[in-house]
Amino acid sequence: MYYFIVNEHGGSGKAVRRWDIVKEIIEKKQIPYKAYIPEYPGHATKIAEEISLMQDNDIRLVVVGGDGTINEVLNGIKDFDKIKFGLIPTGSGNDFSRGLNLPRHNPHKAIQIILDSKGTKKIDLGQVNIIDSDSEQKSQTRLFGISSGFGLDALVGTTINTAKIKIILNKLHMGKLSYAFLTVQTLFSMTTQNVSVSFDNQTPQFFKNLIFLAAMNFKAEGGGVPMAPKAKGDDGKLSICIAANVPKWLTFLMFPFLILGLHSKMKGFCVKNCRTMEIVSDKASVLHTDGEFGGNVKHVKFSCLESKLTVLV
Repeated sequence: MYYFIVNEHGGSGKAVRRWDIVKEIIEKKQIPYKAYIPEYPGHATKIAEEISLMQDNDIRLVVVGGDGTINEVLNGIKDFDKIKFGLIPTGSGNDFSRGLNLPRHNPHKAIQIILDSKGTKKIDLGQVNIIDSDSEQKSQTRLFGISSGFGLDALVGTTINTAKIKIILNKLHMGKLSYAFLTVQTLFSMTTQNVSVSFDNQTPQFFKNLIFLAAMNFKAEGGGVPMAPKAKGDDGKLSICIAANVPKWLTFLMFPFLILGLHSKMKGFCVKNCRTMEIVSDKASVLHTDGEFGGNVKHVKFSCLESKLTVLV
């Protein structure tokens, strides 16, 4: 059975138009389905939980939405063994679909891939455990499909959807530029932190003046920025990208190399793979999971959940 979770409020109207196309196709093919429309933030999580607990051993759960909706859905699934996950991208970032090499602007092709899929492909998911938090959401564990982290990318990712510049640029069909504008603005207004990082339970390493720390499941976040150019979503590891130990102005000058994926060997960047990573910071900072706010944290642990999600590709 196909179960669609449709975020009709996403993509500046694209979601509704693409859902209409998908609905026409599956109804013409007389494919049985049920559709659910989230009505408020966090509702997609509750819907996904209810669907995953149904008495159906072949649940084909399809999100019609962007990366934020996907994150809500992933955190609602209770039984991953029963779920085969599909996606019709409608967001502005679409980094999850980019990581799976799915068509981001062609709902006809996207739904055909889902209908033709045998559902044998498995990918990893990331998990973040908040060990210490200054927010009300203490001792929280969250999943992510694309990335998680804190610092600059978290500050941008958790405010981008309400930023005026994005609203304006979306209307001009230039939404991707909003990430660049907000990133530069945030870089020079943010405060840095000092952190201790332990990879795979090894001796901690220390990073001063942390600009950002990103735990990546796929190569790109923020609408296609290749933070971890060699990341694979099915290798049982997270790819880590850290920017630290350099002044803000130098980080600004290095952004073009980051956008081109040429930063891994540059001073100020640490890029490596690991299965787990534990971070202790000297001050609280915003945490994100796939761009969704996860609290203000000082002490967190990231883990890779190998082959956790079956995808319809």
